[in-house]
Amino acid sequence: MTLKTKVNAALQANISTKKKKKKKIFTASNVMLYLMFLPAIIHYVIFSYIPMPGILLAFADYRIGGFNGWVGLENFRYLFNLPYFWQAFLNTWIFVILRYLISFPAPIIFAILLNEVKTTYYKKFLQTISTLPHFISWVVVAGIWTSMLSPTTGYINYIIRLCGGEPVYFLAKPKLFPFLLTLIGVWKEVGYSAIVYLAAISGIDPELYEAAIVDGATKFHQMRYITLPGIKNTVLVVLVLSFAGVLNFFEPPFVFMNPMIQSTAEVLDVYIYNVGLVKARYSLATAAGLFKSVISFVLLLFANFMSKRLTEDGRGII
Repeated sequence: MTLKTKVNAALQANISTKKKKKKKIFTASNVMLYLMFLPAIIHYVIFSYIPMPGILLAFADYRIGGFNGWVGLENFRYLFNLPYFWQAFLNTWIFVILRYLISFPAPIIFAILLNEVKTTYYKKFLQTISTLPHFISWVVVAGIWTSMLSPTTGYINYIIRLCGGEPVYFLAKPKLFPFLLTLIGVWKEVGYSAIVYLAAISGIDPELYEAAIVDGATKFHQMRYITLPGIKNTVLVVLVLSFAGVLNFFEPPFVFMNPMIQSTAEVLDVYIYNVGLVKARYSLATAAGLFKSVISFVLLLFANFMSKRLTEDGRGII
């Protein structure tokens, strides 16, 4: 047998061995993991992929009476000439800006402060109390805060009267409502959102803090030079992924809606609901929803591009 024949035989044997050792996709050890993903996959297929052809309604005239023909971009032209649409668009961006100025950093700050609590039972108590509001629906939250902010029977106005002030109807002030709803959202979500940051902080090497203490670093310096850099990648991932639904904001303003604050509470999702379901202008609502989705997609790509500038390896999050 020549050397060439031996080499070919060895290569064939190696290839056969690799084929035999090829890992199976479904095994007894990982089949349960795939089954855990199954409900999420079914959810996305039913509620995201199957309704996707409905986007075509944005280019048609479709009402209660049925399909009346294709109209091209006429729905978009009509929509962009409506002043109420642009008002809802502006209101949405006001909430988005407040979300990233107040709501986004709030759980990061809370996680850092909670991490400094050394008493285990007190720390668990604070984390439990702050996480519970997340599991309350916005309908119930609206009822709680409407009662608390009531000008006649609310606890907050009761305190104001005790201090000699006049009752304030908080939910009737349009300019105050975006800030008020943002703070209520922080109260509801800060504890739950802080869990991921607490997990990231727990992964930081404790020896770094010990070395910093030996060098005389204060708590502020430890936070600035150890904690924040240690959770930077986690913050970037959460930030970039949040842009996927940056304009999705329906339930909170909808449940608090009243005629007095409609000028600032009617955001894009509420506007689409009113046009599409209340007024039965399905094509117009679909056009508005498609316009919102395109903007969200562009913002997501932009956020991922910017994340490449902030990571050490220059790779995006998605």
